[in-house]
Amino acid sequence: MICRTVDTDNYVVQQLTNSKFLNDKIFEQNDAYFIGIEGVLLNLDELKAGREISILELLIALYENYGSDFVKQLRGDFSGFIFDKKTDSWLVFTNQTGAKRIFVFENGNYLIFASELNRISALMSELNIPRKLNTEAAYSLLTSGFMLNEISFIEGVNRLMPGCYLELKNCKSSISNYFHLKNIEQNSDSKKQIINKVDGLFQQAIQRGFEKDKTYNYKHIATLSGGLDSRMTVLMAHKMGYTDQLNFTFSQANYLDEQIAKQIAIDHRHEFMFQSLDHGNYLRNIDEIVAYNDGMILFSGSAHVLKSCKNMNFEPYGLVHTGLIGDAVLGSFLSQPTVVRPSLTAGLYSGKLLPKAVNYITSVQQQFDSEELYKFYGRAFMGAMNGNYYLDVFSQSVSPFLDIDFLSYCYSIPEDLKFRQKIYIDWIAQKNREFAAYPWEKTGVSPLISLTNKKYFAPGYYKRMSLKFFDKLSGKLKSGMNPFDYWLEENKPLAQHFTDYFRQNISLVENDELRNDCNWLFENGNWDERFQVLTVLAAIKLHFS
Repeated sequence: MICRTVDTDNYVVQQLTNSKFLNDKIFEQNDAYFIGIEGVLLNLDELKAGREISILELLIALYENYGSDFVKQLRGDFSGFIFDKKTDSWLVFTNQTGAKRIFVFENGNYLIFASELNRISALMSELNIPRKLNTEAAYSLLTSGFMLNEISFIEGVNRLMPGCYLELKNCKSSISNYFHLKNIEQNSDSKKQIINKVDGLFQQAIQRGFEKDKTYNYKHIATLSGGLDSRMTVLMAHKMGYTDQLNFTFSQANYLDEQIAKQIAIDHRHEFMFQSLDHGNYLRNIDEIVAYNDGMILFSGSAHVLKSCKNMNFEPYGLVHTGLIGDAVLGSFLSQPTVVRPSLTAGLYSGKLLPKAVNYITSVQQQFDSEELYKFYGRAFMGAMNGNYYLDVFSQSVSPFLDIDFLSYCYSIPEDLKFRQKIYIDWIAQKNREFAAYPWEKTGVSPLISLTNKKYFAPGYYKRMSLKFFDKLSGKLKSGMNPFDYWLEENKPLAQHFTDYFRQNISLVENDELRNDCNWLFENGNWDERFQVLTVLAAIKLHFS
């Protein structure tokens, strides 16, 4: 890890990062400004427009031209700050989708911001600042599986939401929103125009990411599964000439995710690596897993990513290219072909303790006019990003579906075209038909017939549906990438390990009502719900013990 520190009488700033993409991760100052960036800026060449200019000079020019809104000009997965020495003011920001977290604490004497909640917790302890558990956050985790908005486990410490920046000037702070999907109007393009624009913007996003690898002379690495999203990333990149790839997959051995991904890699002469998740033993080290995501998201959600990364050598490879939230960007968040309000149970992992979180969830939902928007700023930006926090320890991760130009245009597509991901399938059919030569894990058949009656004549469809039928009949998921209930019924030592962890740490919950609810949910829930309880316990242990 690389550690850079600037320590003055009035402030201390430290950057702790991996050794990848260090030219993007500037931590530099001149007589007028001090600027720090974490992550990668994918449109630097576009912004430089052929000029011989350093990144520091470029960012200063953008800041002096656009003011605080200069962040609108940046593309990529990043967070950062600017200290304006002339005005003695600070600007702290994250990108449009919140891919790089920023937590903030302010009490009149101190302003603390950090990319990890446990850093703030530790510093508050050193400064003798009292820390109190936010029980709303605990119940959010016990129902939704993540935080629905800016709250954290520590009262008074909030996350800077996606598309926002914090300004501190004259000892007064304020938070402003520079980007929000709600401000994007529905487009009136024809279906043909939409498909052409989607394809063009996706290629632009692919180019931005894969060219960044080439800038640093890195090889390409990308996740690959049996779904559509990672396939689109891998195969579009291959189609555009980025053919030297390592594709890696994680799932149960011999499940469709492994079978389909392996065949795609073989057919395109890509290197292939597979990480078996059988038996679930990768979940054992709860405290380590939670330390990476601060317990802000269900620990079991992306623990497999950490396991896989530990077994790989990332030194020769650049960005980890994924297909993160591709299905959501192209329609899977829609329950109807029209705009509808989010339901109270939308996106819940568990409804057993819903009465304890109903006021909090309702207050969050009131901020959104549609279920799609609510799910983007909850499930996608606050939940699905979980895997990135593990990948970013070893390198930097990006998804072309999160490229803000692509995402913004897709959000503007009318709901009736996106419903059931119809525009997604049409895009593949009309522009990238060869990508549909492989089955879709969701249906067991080509995506081109997955939404039609033709699937009923395909053996793969019945094979896939039979797995789902027997899962439902048994009451335990046996197929899929990570069937927790099935694994833990078979893996008794691991189940006992989790039970022991619960018993050893439940006393850390000082709030009687919350402790009783955790006890009840662990005793009466399935393993997903027990993992929610264990995440809360590990988070309390991390931030308060």
